[in-house]
Amino acid sequence: MKIKKYPQRPETELFRVPLRAAGGALLAQLLAFTGPAYAHEGVPVDYLLPHAHGICLGWQSLLMWTHVVSDSVTAISYYSIPFALLVFIRKRTDLQFRWMFVLFGIFIMACGATHFMSVWTLWDPAYLASGIVKAVTAVSSGITTVVLWMLIPKALALPGPAQWEAVNRDLRTEISERREAEEEVRRLNSELELKVEERTRQLQDAHDELVRKEKLAVIGQLAGSVGHEIRNPLGVMSNAVYYLKTVLTGADETTKEYLDIIKKEIENSQRIITDLLDFARTKTPQLQPVAVRGLVEQSLGACAVPHNIAVSIDVPETLPRIKADPMQMGQVIVNLITNAVQAMPKGGSITVSGAEDASAGAVRIGVADTGEGISRENMRRLFQPLFTTKPRGIGLGLVICKNLVEASGGKIEVESEPGTGTTFTAILPVERRL
Repeated sequence: MKIKKYPQRPETELFRVPLRAAGGALLAQLLAFTGPAYAHEGVPVDYLLPHAHGICLGWQSLLMWTHVVSDSVTAISYYSIPFALLVFIRKRTDLQFRWMFVLFGIFIMACGATHFMSVWTLWDPAYLASGIVKAVTAVSSGITTVVLWMLIPKALALPGPAQWEAVNRDLRTEISERREAEEEVRRLNSELELKVEERTRQLQDAHDELVRKEKLAVIGQLAGSVGHEIRNPLGVMSNAVYYLKTVLTGADETTKEYLDIIKKEIENSQRIITDLLDFARTKTPQLQPVAVRGLVEQSLGACAVPHNIAVSIDVPETLPRIKADPMQMGQVIVNLITNAVQAMPKGGSITVSGAEDASAGAVRIGVADTGEGISRENMRRLFQPLFTTKPRGIGLGLVICKNLVEASGGKIEVESEPGTGTTFTAILPVERRL
């Protein structure tokens, strides 16, 4: 039996590759034991042992380092990928199929180990360990491949970026619509609250008006039955005072003073009776064109204004004429000026103004004073019958003014600020020209 001869290497080269592997050492002992049978014709024993992979590369330094650097960089890159996947899945807890990343990590770590063993076996023939690493890599890659193919249909069923974008777009649209709906609901609620408040105010006004009319009816019945009975004795008393003043021309000053007091109180009583009768039966107004400036001047002339109160008139001559009863409107202005005088016992100023409200087709006649004003509590009761804050009077003057203005198709308004003054405004329709 001839054995092919292997080329001889110098003795110094035989020991450049150390036999460190356990399997190589065992095989060397076996060959040494059976050396005569196999080691003949000049074949060295170490040529029959497993050699490091570097011997295949001829131990050329450039070629060796090319393999070492390439496999090392590849192994390090493989080892870093699982750590990157680990960081990724820890930060993205919402990922589907997280266990698949674990399989990929094991597979990639095994791939990195095979490259590491390629570097190791360049000098050490540890092919058993290399084979085990490759077996682990094969098993992990096989499992990963099978599982991946089984997972592909499920992964394909997951929504893609375009689908998610469509879902997000629909969601944004729905959110926008819901916000608009909420805004609409809030708007409707606000409108409903305003309507409820307005309706409540209207009901309260209607209730107050009903109460006012009931009081008016009661007072009207009382005034109609009692007014005439009281006016006749007052007339007799007034005539008696006049007679006494006529016959007692030489009376002393005290007698004359008392006669004047009696006459003044009779006049106050007659004025109260007149207010009661006017309140009890408001006459139908005799509507006719009336010049506002002349009406104001005539009414002001009928008022007794103290010297400590200044009166100014701001009524243009060019104002359109109003359609009203001149007697009744004169009474309204007189009452308003009288109230203004009584509101300023220490003096002040009164301004009677007139202005056209073209949009409403009316003229606004205002009487403003600089008195103490009206409190908020008294504003709501201002036009109630028998309500008064004055020490004298029965609280019918403003009620009569309101009735007379409304009878002419107008309305009366009041603005007051405590400590500043009060302004009453009668709004009356202008004469309609054909």
